[in-house]
Amino acid sequence: METISRVIVSLVYYNSLVRDTLEYTINRKDPFDVRYYDYKRNGIVNEIKLNTPLKVFLDQNGDKGNELRKKLEDYGNEFYSDTSTVIKKASDGLRVDHAQNVKIFEQTIPLHEELTQVIRLHVNYARQNNTLEDKIVKLVEADERFYRAVALMTLAGEIERQFGEFNKAMRESKGQPTPASNFIQNDLNTLVKCLATVRQGATCKDELYTDALDAVFHSVEMMNGRRDLPKGKTFADVFNEVNIKIGAFVRDSEAIWRENYTPLLNELISDNQKAREAAQAKADEKVSA
Repeated sequence: METISRVIVSLVYYNSLVRDTLEYTINRKDPFDVRYYDYKRNGIVNEIKLNTPLKVFLDQNGDKGNELRKKLEDYGNEFYSDTSTVIKKASDGLRVDHAQNVKIFEQTIPLHEELTQVIRLHVNYARQNNTLEDKIVKLVEADERFYRAVALMTLAGEIERQFGEFNKAMRESKGQPTPASNFIQNDLNTLVKCLATVRQGATCKDELYTDALDAVFHSVEMMNGRRDLPKGKTFADVFNEVNIKIGAFVRDSEAIWRENYTPLLNELISDNQKAREAAQAKADEKVSA
């Protein structure tokens, strides 16, 4: 694997940990995997401390690098530290405060987009220097599609849940705005802004993605009254159709991502191990000499 390819795979690895933080917005019945939380925590916290490609990039980019480093440190403290109020380890597993789901979206989506730009800078550098491997092109494309799928799935789920809470609050107040309904409305506006960020940063244009994206935005327009519900259908019907289209996109993008990501991550781990062994052998030669 080319040196620049190892750098790009390492950056994709880190960004996948940020992406997978979105799973904690899902109110699931089965418990979250504590071991995977620890895996993400170790990567997100330590990759910016050790001699990794990400740390090298941060160190070499002056004020902009320091700004991104600060965002990553804050992100780790917010969601992967013992002081986090959002995600906590307990004797019975992970406890997630879903009342703070919007905070996860607000911080994860812009950060992921910023890291994606860092990856694209490295891809462009490799392309300009004729060292861009085809397997890296496929990885970066697959990684973006899967991220968009996860983002659409989790955002659409949260919007549907919050919309239900909003309607409940309005029914209880007989259609009159209340502090509770206004609070939910603000959260919905924030979630829609996050959706717009996901759409704006995308380069994928395939039909599965655009069908899912359009379905989500059409449902939002129905919620805010800018688009009529289809004749004979309820919001439950609309949300069901949205979920079907997103589900198709998630299944397709995840399969392609795993097909491209897993072998390259294993290759990166193997290359790093060989480099460590070579360095150790060289150090041993000096000692024996």
